[in-house]
Amino acid sequence: MASQKPAAPPHPHVTVDDVWRGALPQQTELVAGAAGSRREVVWCTALRARPPAFTPLRGGELLLINPQVLSAVDARLTLARLVESLAGQAVAGAAVLGRVSPEARRVADAHGLPLFSLPPTTPLDQVEQSVLRYIVDRRAELHERAQDLHRQLSELALAGRGLPALLARLHELTGVPVVLERDTTVDYVGGGRLSASTSAAIAAERPALEEWLREVPLSAFDPPVAVRPLLDGQARLVAPILVQGSIAGFLSLLGSDGELGEMHRLAVGRAAHACAIELVRARAAHDARDEVDEELLDVLTAGRPGSHQAARERAKRKGFDVDAPYLLVAAEPAERGHGPKVRAAWERLLATMRSSALVRERGDSTLALVSLAGKRAPEPRALVEQLHRAARAAGGPVALGYGAVRTGTAEIASAAREAEQALTMGRRLFGPDSATPFKNLGLYRLLYALQPLPEVRAFRDDALGRLGAKDRRGVLLDTLGAYLATNGSPTEAADRLHLHRNTVLYRLGRIEDLLGVDLRNAEVRLALHLALKIGDVLEA
Repeated sequence: MASQKPAAPPHPHVTVDDVWRGALPQQTELVAGAAGSRREVVWCTALRARPPAFTPLRGGELLLINPQVLSAVDARLTLARLVESLAGQAVAGAAVLGRVSPEARRVADAHGLPLFSLPPTTPLDQVEQSVLRYIVDRRAELHERAQDLHRQLSELALAGRGLPALLARLHELTGVPVVLERDTTVDYVGGGRLSASTSAAIAAERPALEEWLREVPLSAFDPPVAVRPLLDGQARLVAPILVQGSIAGFLSLLGSDGELGEMHRLAVGRAAHACAIELVRARAAHDARDEVDEELLDVLTAGRPGSHQAARERAKRKGFDVDAPYLLVAAEPAERGHGPKVRAAWERLLATMRSSALVRERGDSTLALVSLAGKRAPEPRALVEQLHRAARAAGGPVALGYGAVRTGTAEIASAAREAEQALTMGRRLFGPDSATPFKNLGLYRLLYALQPLPEVRAFRDDALGRLGAKDRRGVLLDTLGAYLATNGSPTEAADRLHLHRNTVLYRLGRIEDLLGVDLRNAEVRLALHLALKIGDVLEA
């Protein structure tokens, strides 16, 4: 049974349905292939009486066919065989003058190729001109709409509304789900949730997309757009987001086969450019903030004479009161390169806690100067525990060090030294996932202060130099350290080293012979223990 013309609202791109409503004669009927009625139409051409029957087909054409011309093209050619041939050439559909044979209808239905029956007396040249005029007008309308869409998205980006607002507006304007891929994160805006299978299919496409981009010209303003198949008849239009010549991510529109048309193609390209604007703006703001924060923290932690008042005023403008209590915490991940992750995790945590703070990276470590002012300010120990958990979650094992709670601009440099010393010695003494307060360093606090003096190194070398020269593997130093740490008990030292007591006694005798000392002498033990601790500081 022939279908009647639908009364659906217009689509954002030129589909077979659009042409049926807007350009074909009133009595035209859709007789087969209704499944493809949302295919996009980009051109229209009529069957000619001499070869080639049609101008070269590029896909997306609506073909106008007079059955009486078929025999002139090829005596053996039937409408069904022609439809079968056209189905493999990605045409949008076909309109036949007069009656359409049942066999041709079956072929069209099998391929989802829309097939129309035109009134028998319709002049095909007039239909062709009408369809072409309609396509041109609609494409002009599409261009205008694309420009408006680009304007709206660009205004959002320039206003700093953020990527979520851009994605929401793109979804609102196109009516299809939106996916943004950045690094390992995927943002989705649309009805329901992004299925695990679709997410996996998108992730699996990344190498192919990167290979495709090596072969096409790249422009941030007009990025290339590709259509990629997904699962179960789904597809996506995808465009790269280009920032300063590199790919910062991919933006996709999802839809069923034939649903995504020219308007969607224009929209995803314009939206990718708007996302690039937002990322550049956010990066510039972040870099500017980083530059100010890092410069300010450099000034504060350097503690240069005469800089305190100016630094206090700058900190106040950033909302940080250095005359109120604060805590300075230093961290260093066990794995190199994870410092930025720790910094980002701390910034998120402190923002959630609404704590005024300055955070920066210094080499492989990260420093956080956190205000403890206000009724809701956490206790110092609780704050350190939260920072440690956040850093671990972001960067794996992380060593932390921190000093005492202090106030005043002049004290920040001391707080930074304490935190960094606690970090360095805590990692050496307690492991790469420790949190060490400066006050727990004990004697190491004094040795750190004396470290620059040449006499300190000379003392260590005089006390242990002859032992180190003969102890290439360090077993004698380890044994001496265990013996002194257990108050001179060979039995406890053997337990600590997982050795037999006689082995420890033999090594202790060897140490006495090499150093020419008597380990039963308390003064000797004190001097050697101090020399070992100096070695810890110097090596750290």
